[in-house]
Amino acid sequence: MKIEMVSSQQFNSRTNLMVKSIIIFFLVIILFALTNAISGLVYERSQNKNKIGNEIASSWGQEQTITGPIIAIPYHKMDQKGINSINGFLYLMPDQLNISGQMDPEIRSRGIYQALLYKSSLNFKSTFNIKNKIESKVSSEILDYNKATVIIGISDLTGIRNPIMLHCNESQISLVSGTSGSDVLSSGVSGYLPSLDQKDSIDIHFSIDLNGYQSLSCIPVGKNTNINLKSSWSSPSFYGQFLPQKREISDKGFNADWQVLEQNRIFNSVFYDFESKIGSSGIGVRLIEPVDSYLKNERNIKYALLIICLCFMCYFFIEIFLKIRIHPIQYFLIGAALTIFYLLILSMSEHIGFNLSYFISSAVTIFIIVYYSHSFLKRIRIALIISGILSLLFGYIFIILQLEDYALIAGSIGLFIILAIIMMVTRKINYYDYEAEKISNEAKEI
Repeated sequence: MKIEMVSSQQFNSRTNLMVKSIIIFFLVIILFALTNAISGLVYERSQNKNKIGNEIASSWGQEQTITGPIIAIPYHKMDQKGINSINGFLYLMPDQLNISGQMDPEIRSRGIYQALLYKSSLNFKSTFNIKNKIESKVSSEILDYNKATVIIGISDLTGIRNPIMLHCNESQISLVSGTSGSDVLSSGVSGYLPSLDQKDSIDIHFSIDLNGYQSLSCIPVGKNTNINLKSSWSSPSFYGQFLPQKREISDKGFNADWQVLEQNRIFNSVFYDFESKIGSSGIGVRLIEPVDSYLKNERNIKYALLIICLCFMCYFFIEIFLKIRIHPIQYFLIGAALTIFYLLILSMSEHIGFNLSYFISSAVTIFIIVYYSHSFLKRIRIALIISGILSLLFGYIFIILQLEDYALIAGSIGLFIILAIIMMVTRKINYYDYEAEKISNEAKEI
C-alpha cells in the first residue's frame, strides 16, 4: 500500500513538474510578445523623431548636395538629313576645382525631439581651359558663346543664407534660381557669363553660406578636385564614392581632405546633355548623433527574451532546490516587471539619456522583484541572491550595449559562462524524481 502511494506521488510530482514547465514556456511566449510590442513602440518613436527632424529641415534646409561650377554653352546643329535643327547644351567641367568649407552644427528642438542641423560656409575656386575643351569635343555643332551660363547645383535652395556672388576673372555675376533649362541639374542657381569667344581660359570663384540637415556632399566635377571640410562635430560619418585621403577626428571636431582625379570619375570633362552621369559621384560627410537612445533601446530589447528566460530559470530551480511552490501568476508578475523595465527605459531616455535611464530602471525593477519575491519565498538570503543575479544580468547587458563592435564576442562568451554555471549548479538534480526525499518522508509517516 505504501509503495503504491509513493509511486502515485512520484508520478504526480513528475506530472506537476512537466505542467509547470509548459506553463512557464507559454508565459515566456506571452511576455516575449509584449516586448515585441514595446520594440514596435521604439520604432514608432524613432520614426516620429525623424519626421520632426524632416519638418524642421524643410524650413531650414534638407541634406545638401552641391555640384559645380559647370559651364553650359547652347548649341544647335542640323540632323543627318539637314532638315531639322537639334538644340542642346555643351557642358564644360573645371580643370582645377578647390573646395574648402566649415560646418557648424546646430541643435533645434520641437517638443522632446531634437534635429541635428548645420550652418556651412564653402569657398569654391575653379579654372576652365575653354579652348582646349571645346576643340576636343565640338565637330559640326554651332556654339552660342554669348548665351553661355555658369550653373551651380544646390539640392535644396531653402538653405541658402546669403546671396551668392560669383566672380569670373574680373567680372562679378549675380546668380538667380534655376538651371537655365539644363537637364543635368534639377535644382540650383545660374547666371550668364561674359562672352567666352576668343578666351583660352577663365577663373571662377564664389562662396556659399548654406544651411542643411545632417549631411553635406559635393560632386567632384573638376578634372582635379581637392576638397577640405572642417567641423567642431566629433562624430562624422564619411560616405560616397570616395573616402577622405586624410582625416583627423578628435573631441574638438574633424578635419578631412579628399582628392579626386579625372581617372577616378565616371564622366568626362566635356559632354553633351544626353551624356550626363554626374549624379552618382557625390562624396561627403554626415553628422552622426553620438548617443542615439532609440538605437540603444532597440538593441536592448533584443536581450529581453534572454533576461526573462534566465530569471524564470532562476525561480524554477529555487522551486526544485528549496521545495517551494511558486504560482504561475507569480511568475507572470515577475515577468511583467521585467517587461515594463524596457518601457521605463524608453520613456525616460527621451528626457534624461539612455545610460541614466537604464540605471534607474534596472534599480527600481530589481527592487520591486526582490521585494515581491521575499513575500512568498520568506527567506531574505534567497531574495538577496536573486538581487545579485539580476544585478549581474542587467550589468552584463549594459556592458554589451556599450561595446558595440565587440558585442557579439562578449555576448557569446557571457552566454557560455552562464550556461556552464547552470550546468554545474544543476548537475545533481534528478528531474524525474525531484521531490523524492519529501515523498519518502511522507510515505514513512503514513
